[in-house]
Amino acid sequence: MASKILRRYSRGTSCISWVGALLLLGEVCLAQVSPFPGADWASQSDAGERAYERRQYEAAERFFNAALELAKQFGPNDLRVATTLNDLGLLYRSEEKLQEAEPLYRRSLAIREQILGANDPLVATTFNNLAGLLAAMGRYPEAERDYRRALAIRTAKLGKDRPEVANVLNNLAAMYSAQEKYDQAEPLLKQALAIREKTLGPNHPQVANALNNLAGVYTSEGKYDQAEPLYKRAISIDEQVQGPEQTALTLDLSNLATLYFRQAKYGAALPLYQRALDIRDKTLGPSHPLTGISVQNLAGLYKAQGKHADAATLYQRALRIFEQSMTPDGPEVGSVLDDLSSMLLEDGKYAEAEPLFARLGQVEEKVFGANAPILAQTLPRYALVLRHLGRNEEAEKQEQRAKAIAATAPKLKTPPQQHK
Repeated sequence: MASKILRRYSRGTSCISWVGALLLLGEVCLAQVSPFPGADWASQSDAGERAYERRQYEAAERFFNAALELAKQFGPNDLRVATTLNDLGLLYRSEEKLQEAEPLYRRSLAIREQILGANDPLVATTFNNLAGLLAAMGRYPEAERDYRRALAIRTAKLGKDRPEVANVLNNLAAMYSAQEKYDQAEPLLKQALAIREKTLGPNHPQVANALNNLAGVYTSEGKYDQAEPLYKRAISIDEQVQGPEQTALTLDLSNLATLYFRQAKYGAALPLYQRALDIRDKTLGPSHPLTGISVQNLAGLYKAQGKHADAATLYQRALRIFEQSMTPDGPEVGSVLDDLSSMLLEDGKYAEAEPLFARLGQVEEKVFGANAPILAQTLPRYALVLRHLGRNEEAEKQEQRAKAIAATAPKLKTPPQQHK
C-alpha cells in the first residue's frame, strides 16, 4: 500500500508498498463480493479477504467477525481463530484503527506460537504484520525487532531466496524509508528485487512491485535518472501481465507522474495522472478511496500549474469521496483540507479558507494528538487567516498555542511529496 499526497502527514513518508498477509501487491481488481457467502468459517474468511482486497472495509469487517465467531466454536486457541485475528488486525490497520489492531495481532501470535512453535512460518507472518503496525505507529525499534524475527524465521525455514523473504525485506526497507534512512532501505530493496526476479521471473507482478519500491527510494533521494527506467519497466510488466485497465497499473502510472511532478515536468505528468484516474474511475468506481487519491493528485498538479479554479473543483471532489468512503475526520480528509486551505490562503480567499483551517486543526488533533508537532505548522497559518479577517484575539490564541507546541515537541520533518 503506497503512500499518498500527504506531504505533511506521517503516513505519507514513502511510496513503498507495505506487504501484509492478505494483500501482497497493493491494489487488485476483483469481482463484486457476494453479500451471501457460505455459512462456514472458510467461506466467511474468504469473503472477508475479497472485500478487503477491494477496500470494502465495512463488508470485510462483517465477514471477518462472522468468521471469528465460527472459529471460536473449535476452541479459543484454534489456528482458525489466530488466522481470523490476524486478518482483522490487517483490516483495522488499513482503517487506521491502530490501537485496536495491536491486541488482535498479539493474540494471534500467542496462539500460533503455542500450537506451531516459535519458528513456524505462520509465526513469521504475524511478526511481519505486527511489525508493520508498530512502524505505522512510529514505534520503529519494536518494529525492526519483529521484522528481524520474521526474516530470521523465513530464511531458516524457507531459504534465503524465497518470495516470502523478499516481502519482509521490502517491508523492513519501507520502515527505513519512512525514517528517511534511504541508505539502509536501498540494499534491502535491491535484494528483494533480485529474489523476485530469480524465483518468479522478470515479468511477474511482484517484480513490478519491487521495481516501484526501489524507484520510490531513488525518487526520494532525488536520483530521478535511476528511478525513471524502473517505473517504466514496472508499467510495461503490469500492462502485459495484468492488462491495460487494472488498478495495480495505476500505482506505476501515479509514481512515474510524481517523478515528473517533482521535476516540474507537468506536461509529462498530466497524462499519467489522468490515465490513472480514468482506470480507477472505471474499475473501482467514482467514489472509491483510490479514485479520490487520483483526483487529489490531479488537483495538486493543477495547483502547481496555477490552475487554481480547476484544482479547487477537484479538491472538493476528493474531499467528498474521502468523507463518504473513509472516516470524515481521518488523515485522508486532513490531507485534502491542508492542500485546499493552503491554496485559498495563497489566493487571498480568507473567508473560504477559515472554516477549512479550523476543521484541519480538529482533524490533526484527533489523528495525531493535541500537542502533535504538525499543529505547530497548521495553527500559524490559521492565525494568519484570522488576522486577515480582523479576528485578532482568536489569532493570538492560535499563535500562542503553536508556540507552546513547538517548544515542547520534536521538530517535524516534512517528507517529500509522494503520490499513490
